[in-house]
Amino acid sequence: MSAPAGPGSAGAGPGDSGTSHTGALDGRAWLAALPGELAAQRQVMAGLIEFCEVTPLVTSLSVGCSLGRGAADPLSDIDAALGIAAQCGNAGAGQVQAVEAMVVAALPGLGALVDVLRHRVGPDGRPIRRIFAQFADGTQLDLAVMAEAEVRRGDAAPDFVPLYRAAGPPDPGMPAGNSQAGDEPAPAYAVTGEQVREWAFLGWCALIDADKYLRRGSLWEAHSRLHGARHHIWALWAAATGALYPWHGLSQVLDHDPRSLPPGIETTVAGLDAADLRRATRASAALLTEVSASAAQQHPADLPSAMAGYVTHALARDR
Repeated sequence: MSAPAGPGSAGAGPGDSGTSHTGALDGRAWLAALPGELAAQRQVMAGLIEFCEVTPLVTSLSVGCSLGRGAADPLSDIDAALGIAAQCGNAGAGQVQAVEAMVVAALPGLGALVDVLRHRVGPDGRPIRRIFAQFADGTQLDLAVMAEAEVRRGDAAPDFVPLYRAAGPPDPGMPAGNSQAGDEPAPAYAVTGEQVREWAFLGWCALIDADKYLRRGSLWEAHSRLHGARHHIWALWAAATGALYPWHGLSQVLDHDPRSLPPGIETTVAGLDAADLRRATRASAALLTEVSASAAQQHPADLPSAMAGYVTHALARDR
């Protein structure tokens, strides 16, 4: 596979001939050890390593989530991060976008491509570009392109495996460290009491909204808000059980231990029936109370008791 030239390609860099790529050697060994059922994902990742080797701006490529944890199956997507030699923040936005365009141009060489989504993610001041590619064989690539100093490593991304690291010293124009000064990424499993309170509060907000829509007779809106409350229940349970990336909720609970689910979570599911939605909303209130307390035991928090009491009382009223 080849990649088009881009900014920085004329100078010395990791893509020049004669430069060693010891990081890529380790990455290829990791790919070779993957089971045969992951051949489609292996092909795409191998192509990305080749792209890194011929693109001087690229400094690293990592893959994580189910692939990084060794829990992938043929349906697993490729969650990856591409670091480049660029300044953090808006100063490096142009280079990030340039490499994004180069990746997209190279994607057809990795397999039959159905379509691609490109958009910005991340907070203001941290331009991170996301590329989602759907291949015809079912393989999915979810790639984040960012300045090297923005790439999460260590405890901040414990399930990510390095597939490529550029040889040679870091670019002198790049900031040292893993992120902007004084703002190191938190460990992937870290939860604060403030977050526990926020998730609990948002869960109660979703339930009182569901009650409002049920009183209006708007079943679709009630159903949607009930689902929103359940998302916060999953996040709180993930925090209570020590799952990685607890803010992702359901997926992280299942990855952590699919046998350890919030007790009675199935009672929070309902169809488009007013009586069933009312029952599930009340069940969700009881479960939200329980998982909030469990999360607060692990991460001491000032739970929104007043809100909880108000919503629980409102849901208990006969209609």
